[in-house]
Amino acid sequence: MHLLESNIQNYDWGDKDFLAQLQGRIPTGKPEAELWMGAHPKSPSQIQGTSLNLKEVIERNPEKTLGDRAQDFGNELPFIMKVLAIGNPLSIQVHPSEKQAIQGHTREITLGEQIALDRRSYLSPRGKKEIVCALTNFDAKFGFRPVSDIVQIMTCSTTPEFIGIVETLKTSDSDDDKLRSTVQKILNYSPEQVQTMILDMSTSIKEGVISERELEHFRKLIKIYPSDPGLLIFLLLNFVTLRPGEAMYVPPGVTHAYLQGHAIEITSNSDNVLRCGLTSKHVDQEEFLSVAEFMSHAPTLQTPDSAMYTYETPTKFTLSRLEIKQTWETTVDGAEILFSTEGPFSISNALGETMVAEQGVPVWIPASDQSYTLSGQALIFRCSFTSG
Repeated sequence: MHLLESNIQNYDWGDKDFLAQLQGRIPTGKPEAELWMGAHPKSPSQIQGTSLNLKEVIERNPEKTLGDRAQDFGNELPFIMKVLAIGNPLSIQVHPSEKQAIQGHTREITLGEQIALDRRSYLSPRGKKEIVCALTNFDAKFGFRPVSDIVQIMTCSTTPEFIGIVETLKTSDSDDDKLRSTVQKILNYSPEQVQTMILDMSTSIKEGVISERELEHFRKLIKIYPSDPGLLIFLLLNFVTLRPGEAMYVPPGVTHAYLQGHAIEITSNSDNVLRCGLTSKHVDQEEFLSVAEFMSHAPTLQTPDSAMYTYETPTKFTLSRLEIKQTWETTVDGAEILFSTEGPFSISNALGETMVAEQGVPVWIPASDQSYTLSGQALIFRCSFTSG
């Protein structure tokens, strides 16, 4: 087992204080959006006290680090563990399935230099699934609202464009076809049309049609992206607030956006993101329309009902929330990463090694550790392989 160095991603949507406070250090003054813990080629975690990173350690001995199922994961760590610190909303986006990622990556590699690196949508041949667990109140958009709810919102404005959207939503087509047609219509509006529609909606939307909190986010985004069609798609999506400890699984194909708050996130070892708006990064509307599932999809929230709780997800990795009061022990079935958001803890493995991990310092546990015991008083998040 090893402690990992801090691995901060300075994206412009990041909070300037949260990660520094979590780790007990002075803020840098820069936005600090994500703390990464993993072996992704873009930014693998460094092993404290060595010149090696986690990707190199795994490559040297996949079976020792990942265990008997190393080949099932292509001899790669199948997850990235992150702490999200969101000061400003992220883009409206969707993630591809494994099949879609392989096809998209192969297509872009074949085209080669015809597509600039910063214009590619499939940087790896891996699909992306994720689970996010709130550390503070965490606001998000997730999945399309029921068509009847969208109609209620759209009828708040009487501009010709909104009337056209309502007419599309009231056709006899299936809900899937109605939602797809509506999004296509929105993406075809000119920036001038979008800006006019948004300004009208911001003043005409009726109290109670959407929550006051959602309306605050909407009006904040108008100031940042006044003519972005993503603002209209924002209104089509469910608004949800996760309370501390609550989590939700985000499958491929589900449109979502994270708006504000702090959370633990576990994702597949992939950075494939298809964006359709509300971002300064590459937007790939065509691929978004190809990958997104156009169906009403409300989030299912999981709330811990015990001190040692594991969230359910159909993934190769699993997230557990551990409220350690004295000691807790477990066997190791593959590689793990532990991270405390409240308090330091001591860890001892079956090899007789012992170390202390401070709050905010990740711990890497290879399969060769066999088992370990935690002691102290801490709130620890554990990412491990799914059993079996």
